Amino acid sequence: NNISNLSDGELQRKVEALAKQKVKAQLEELCKKLPSVTPQDAPQISHRNTKGESILFSKSISHFAQGLVRVAKDDLMQTFDFGVPPTPDTEDLDALILYNKKEALPSDENVARAARYEDPTKPLPLLSAKTATENCDTMNVILTNNPGNTRQCFALVGGQYQSYHVQRWMRRPDHYGALNSKMPLKLTSRAWTAAGRQEFTPPKERHVKKHQEKLLTYLTEAVNIKSRLKTLLQKMNQKTVVVLTCNHGQSELLMNFACSARARGFDLQNVLVFPTDMETKELAEGLGLATFYEEKIMASIPKAEASVYGDSIFTSVMFAKVLCVQLVNELGYDLLFQDADVVWYKDPLDYFHDKSLPEFDIYFQDDGSRQERYAPYSANTGFYYVRSNDVTKHLFRHMLYSSDLIDAWNSHQQVLISLLAEHSSVMGLSVKIFPKEMEEFPGGLQYHRKKESLKKIISGDSKAYIFHMSWTNNKKDKLKFFQQMGEWYLNEQCIGKEAHEITDEKSAILGSNIGGVLFKHCCSAEPLITCHYRDKPSKVPCPDSPFLSMK
Repeated sequence: NNISNLSDGELQRKVEALAKQKVKAQLEELCKKLPSVTPQDAPQISHRNTKGESILFSKSISHFAQGLVRVAKDDLMQTFDFGVPPTPDTEDLDALILYNKKEALPSDENVARAARYEDPTKPLPLLSAKTATENCDTMNVILTNNPGNTRQCFALVGGQYQSYHVQRWMRRPDHYGALNSKMPLKLTSRAWTAAGRQEFTPPKERHVKKHQEKLLTYLTEAVNIKSRLKTLLQKMNQKTVVVLTCNHGQSELLMNFACSARARGFDLQNVLVFPTDMETKELAEGLGLATFYEEKIMASIPKAEASVYGDSIFTSVMFAKVLCVQLVNELGYDLLFQDADVVWYKDPLDYFHDKSLPEFDIYFQDDGSRQERYAPYSANTGFYYVRSNDVTKHLFRHMLYSSDLIDAWNSHQQVLISLLAEHSSVMGLSVKIFPKEMEEFPGGLQYHRKKESLKKIISGDSKAYIFHMSWTNNKKDKLKFFQQMGEWYLNEQCIGKEAHEITDEKSAILGSNIGGVLFKHCCSAEPLITCHYRDKPSKVPCPDSPFLSMK
C-alpha cells in the first residue's frame, strides 16, 4: 500500500488497527505464561458458588483452615482478658479469627458462608467477639506486632504436631549482626532485634558458678529459714503480706516509704522487710517495721547503692528480690511486692482485696516499655501482687533456680517476664498487667512522659493508690524527684546514716520490740519540698531552678 495515497482518516484507522493487533498479540503471549483455569474453577471465580465450596479455603488447607472472620480488636480484648497491656488508640483496628473446622463456624448459615468466602462478592464478615467464638471449643491466641518494622510474614502449618510456641526466622548473619535481606532466613531468638542486638544470651560459666554458690547456701539453710519465717509470719497474723527488700545504699528510699505512709495514717503492721545487711535491718526496725534477716544468704549482696540501673550492684541486689517473694509465697501467703521507691496514697491492698477484681494468679504494674525483651507483658517487677497457689509457687521456684540469668542479662524483670510467658503456656498461669492508661498505679512513665497525669497526682485529683519512681537511673535522682513532687518525708539528718548515728538509744534499736524509736528523729509530718529542676513535675513552681535536660 502507498501510505501517501491514504487520507488522514484512513491513516488513523490503519494505525489503530495495527495497535490493537499488537496489544492482542502481547496479551495472548502473557496469558500463555499464566496458570490455566480449569472448568470447575471458573464458576467459583465468575459468580456465586452454590455448592458450599470455597475459592479461598481449598481442599489442600481444609485440614486446618475452614473460614475466617474479622472482630474489632477492642471488642475481642474486652470480651477475653488476655492479661497483656492493651495498645491504645486501636478503635478502628480488627483482629482475625481463623476456624479449624466447619463446626466451629458461627451458627448463622449466611455468616458461615461468608466466613468461608463462598461468595467472592461479599466482604469478609465483621462479627462481635461473642458471635465469632460461639462454637469454638478451644481458641489459640497469637499476639503479634512488627518490631523493627520489617517485611514480616506468617507461616501457618497445619497437620503438624501441635506447638504452643512461635518460631521466629530472620535473614541475618550466623552469629551476630543486624537483619540482612541478602542472607537466608534462619531460626532466631525472639529477642534478636532487627538492629542486631541479642537480648537473650545463655549465662556464662562465671554466672552459673556464682548462682550455684548462692543456691547451695539457700538449699542448705532452707528448712531452718522457712521455719523461722513461718513463725514470724504467724506472729504478724496477716492474710496478705507487703514484702520489700533493701540494702543500706537504698535505705533512704525505704525510710521515706515508712515516713510518708505514717504521715498519711497507714498501719504498716502487714509490711515485712527483707534487709540485706544489719544496717538496714536496724533502720527498718527503728521505724517500726517487721524484718527478716538471713545473714548467710545475704552476705554476698553489696551494701552500697547502685550507681545506675543494671550495674553489678543493682544486679546483685536482685537475688534478694527473688528470695523474699519465693519464701513468703512458698509458705502460703498472698503478697504484694514493692520496691522501696514507692509511696502510698491509698492502701493498695484494698484494691487487690476487692471482690469485684477479676481473679488472676498475679497482677503487675505496667512498666510502659515495649522493648522486645519484655514481650508480651511489659510487667514492672517493682510492684506486683501474687496469690499463693501451686502454680505461682512453681513459678517462683523456677525463678529461684534460674537466677543465673539475672547476672547474665543484668535484669530481674527480663527473666521474670520470660518465665511468665512460659508458665502461662505450660501451667495456665493467669497474668494481668494493669494498662499504663489507668490511673490507679502510676510510675516513671507517667512522671517522665505524661505531664497531665502527674498534675492530677500532685493536685490530689487522681485515682492513684501508689506512685512508683521507676524509669529513673539512680537513687540521687529519685530523691530529688520525690522532694520536688512533694513526696519526701525523711529528715535530712537521717539520710545516708546508720541507726546508731541518728540516736544513741541503742537498747531500743537492738531490742526485740522496737516500737519505732527512729520515727521521731527521722520522719516529718509534712512533705519536705525542694526545687531541683524547672522541667520536672513539681508541687510548687520552680522557675529559678535549672533544666535537667540541659545538664
